[in-house]
Amino acid sequence: MAGLVRRSESYSGSVAEKSVSPGIQTAEAPAVLRRSSSATELLPAKLDDAKLKEPDTHHLDQSAHAVRDSLLHSGSGFEDFRGLYNLALLALIVSNLRMALENISKYGILVHPIQWVVPFFTDPHGVPVLAVWGIMGLCIFAALGIEKLAARKTCSATVALWLHVINSAILLIVPSAILLYYHPFLLASFIAIFENVIVWMKLVSYAHVNHWCRTKPRDNEEPPKDLVRYPQNLNSRDLLYFIAAPTLCYELNFPRVPKIRKRFLIRRCLEFVFFFILVVSLGQQWILPTVNNTFKSEHNSLVFMLERTLKLAMPNFCIWLLLFYMFFHAWLNITGELLRFGDRQFYRDWWNATSIFWFWRNWNIPVHKWAVRHVFRPLVSHGYTRLQSQIAVFLLSAIFHEVLVGVPLGIPRLWSFLAMLTQVPLAVVTERYLKGTQYGNVVMWASLLLGQPTAIMLYVKAYIDAHADDS
Repeated sequence: MAGLVRRSESYSGSVAEKSVSPGIQTAEAPAVLRRSSSATELLPAKLDDAKLKEPDTHHLDQSAHAVRDSLLHSGSGFEDFRGLYNLALLALIVSNLRMALENISKYGILVHPIQWVVPFFTDPHGVPVLAVWGIMGLCIFAALGIEKLAARKTCSATVALWLHVINSAILLIVPSAILLYYHPFLLASFIAIFENVIVWMKLVSYAHVNHWCRTKPRDNEEPPKDLVRYPQNLNSRDLLYFIAAPTLCYELNFPRVPKIRKRFLIRRCLEFVFFFILVVSLGQQWILPTVNNTFKSEHNSLVFMLERTLKLAMPNFCIWLLLFYMFFHAWLNITGELLRFGDRQFYRDWWNATSIFWFWRNWNIPVHKWAVRHVFRPLVSHGYTRLQSQIAVFLLSAIFHEVLVGVPLGIPRLWSFLAMLTQVPLAVVTERYLKGTQYGNVVMWASLLLGQPTAIMLYVKAYIDAHADDS
């Protein structure tokens, strides 16, 4: 009768001790678990399949346990949670589908495609919108004229600078005043002021780069023949290409791709059309009823407003994500492909941001590059600290957010401005204490998920109050 083998396994990696009955010969013990001093490194030794098939090895003679951490413990080293991510995505889809069915059963189909187009043609204040576009065109060619005068030394660099300042002020102030006074169709106003701000930023970059080209030390090296050199770039074709290109930073020589990829262009066009229809439909069917019912109700308690804001959070956030994809991926790639513009990095992985600064640096690359190139670095080079320069960038961004929201609605209330400024202390805290942690990423998502619907409620309430007399 074979003796019973008893094992005493140590955690220091020593060989297992064997204790047998006297006078009984035993075979060599089978492979045992290898142990180490760290619980997270304890794994069972790999057993050779050939040895497992030996007739003298019994499965009960092998250890069934090892010192191991639970997978959900942070020290286990386990990181593959794809199944849970799929579950969260499925739960999100099911939850939104339920809300969509509830919305349709309660309100019916509210999507009316004719309403998307008719106001553009029936709006009595369509002429002021056309005037805004006309002012943009005049300011674009005025900037070109100023640069030609400066290149010919008809005016000094100081005079050219002040002429650019006046031209930029006219471009930003006059269209805003026109839209605030006449209150054209909301969507037409937003598109006009959005493009107006983009052109303003482009002309600032155009003036800044050309000023640097005029004043930088000259080198004697001849550039390659296929590269443009100052002042050869001062022509309408070069400027109009820059105005149409998906960038805010001017250069004399942009990177170009050799040809237009037709299949890629067709896919992006189809995506843009699909997401545009989807965004407008969701706005009509999902956002408007929630907002209208909120302010028609007689309940004005804080709990009620909080519930309505949270109800608006998810549809608003879905539309925001769709708008991001529609504009930054579909539309900018369409313009880039048509113009054979080579630099297509319009965004980086902002969804992984663990601080507010990280988010703002990565979600809108064209604006980030412009702010660094024409605001942040010039301020740092003039002796301001990095923090002061970052605050200046946030201040300018706050002004533009207020212009983009308050001007089309006709109700500048400075809420978007103040909301952007409150991002500064939050950005400092997340940058200093939460950067690189999951908590920082949660704070970033929470600020997006809850901040936007709160702003929508505030502006819609102000809009209703401002137009109460009209109804």
